[in-house]
Formats: sequence, structure tokens, C-alpha cells
Amino acid sequence: MKIVRFKDPKKFLENILETLVRREAENNLILGILANLISGEYSDKEPYLTVFQDEGEIQAVSLCTPPWPVLISYENPPPNKEVLKTILADMQETLQDDFTGLSGNREFVSPLVSIWEEGAGKKALLKMAMRIYKLEAVLPVSTVPGRMRPIEEKDRALLQEWYAGFHRETGNEEPDQEHVQKQVEAYLTADSRQRGLKIWEGDGRPVSMAGYAGPTPNGIRVGAVYTPSGLRKKGYASAVTAGLSQYLLDQGQKFCFLFADLLNPTSNHIYQQIGYRPVCDVDRHLFI
Repeated sequence: MKIVRFKDPKKFLENILETLVRREAENNLILGILANLISGEYSDKEPYLTVFQDEGEIQAVSLCTPPWPVLISYENPPPNKEVLKTILADMQETLQDDFTGLSGNREFVSPLVSIWEEGAGKKALLKMAMRIYKLEAVLPVSTVPGRMRPIEEKDRALLQEWYAGFHRETGNEEPDQEHVQKQVEAYLTADSRQRGLKIWEGDGRPVSMAGYAGPTPNGIRVGAVYTPSGLRKKGYASAVTAGLSQYLLDQGQKFCFLFADLLNPTSNHIYQQIGYRPVCDVDRHLFI
């Protein structure tokens, strides 16, 4: 197996784009992060950008922006155990202490994690079990009172509160306030083609939000869908997600993608009601 390392994210993307676009929805996170890297984000540490080849054909692609887990994608069928051992060894040797976990399609990540557990003599922590969904057309949503609008500077404090709540619920831990503030600032100042947030107003006040980021060649990722606990079960999350998805399609995107927590049946149901269809299951494991 040939291991090819890249320092320039643009050259890395040029090398792997044709491969990843074959399953664009499944690979939307890698493609989206690469778009951010090319634009100058995630610059604190040099990213790990690696292609694993066999006889000139790409077998697997991996990306890591420390301290986040390694993202990995592969060509079907998944490589055999010896190839997986080679891939895992390269990650461990190259990243050292920055090798904090693995994230990707469950079919591929699970055997890699099993090999890591055999070598480490301990269990990895399954941090998140998610499902990727893809939407090409929005299905009509039952009438929900209100309207969708862009975020404004006056929303900053509210967005920080909501964004912290979103991370508290999805990450099951107290969010870093500096990170929350940076993310809200990024949404308020971003190029709208790259990133944005929309608010749903009901009864003249903000009641829900949904965002987008990580553009891919033909789509973009929807995320940060959040409604405060006292305002739930009124259809606001459905309305803002449907409205945002239609907005993105109207802007020229062919698809929208999103990740849903498999432990949250409500959100999985909501997304399917408005036209999102399952693509694959994705796990994030942490090595602790």
C-alpha cells in the first residue's frame, strides 16, 4: 500500500474530489472541512491529510484537524484487516497524542476501532451515533405560525445562549464559551455562500434556529437546529429546517445534508417528514 501525505488542502482536494463525490452525501463532512481549510480556517495545527492507495487506486482517505477525531472515508468494499492495520498505524505514528479518535461510516470505522482496542487493551468511547440524511426536494410542512428571517447583530446574545444550548444537548457536556462566541461571530460575519443561520419568529419573537455550513460541490450541510425547551412540540424546528432547506435549494444547491443523533427519534422523524432521506450511519469514537 502506498501512503500519500499532503500539506496543501487544495491539492489534497484536487486528488480526492472525484473519489469522494461519488458518495457526496456520505463524504459531506470531509468535503466541507476541506472547503474551510482552503479558506483559512482550522489553522492552529497542521492538518493530517492522507490518501491510502493500492496499485494507483484510492482505497481510503483520511483527514484530521487536531484536536478533533480523524475523519475517514473508503472505497467499497472496505479494505481487509491487514490494510486496516496499516491505515491505523500511520494515523498513530503521524498524529501521536493528536490521535484522539475516529469518525466515519460505521461499516468502516467499527473494524478500525476494534483493531485499536485490541492494541490498546481498552475500550473506545462511542461519543456519538448519527445518521446522515440527504434532501433534494422539500416536502410541504403543515402550517406553522411565523416566518423565517436572517440573523442580525441584535440577535448576538440570544444566539450565544441558543448555540450553547445546542452543544450542551448534542455533546452532553458544558460547551466552551469562547468557542460558542467564535462560532456565533463566524455566523454573523460569514460569506452567506459558505455559512449562515436563520431564525424562525413566532408571535413576533425568535423561537427556533437552523444553520448551514460546509459546502460541497453540489450541496451544503444543515445543522445547529435548535429550539429552546419551553417552545418545543409546536412545529418550529420543522418549519425553520424546511424553510432553510428550501432557501438553500433556491440558491442553487442540488442537495442539503444533515446529521441526526440516532438517540433522538424526534429529530429523525422531523427530518424525514420534510424530505430528508437516510444515507448511512456514522459513528464517532474517542480514545480515552
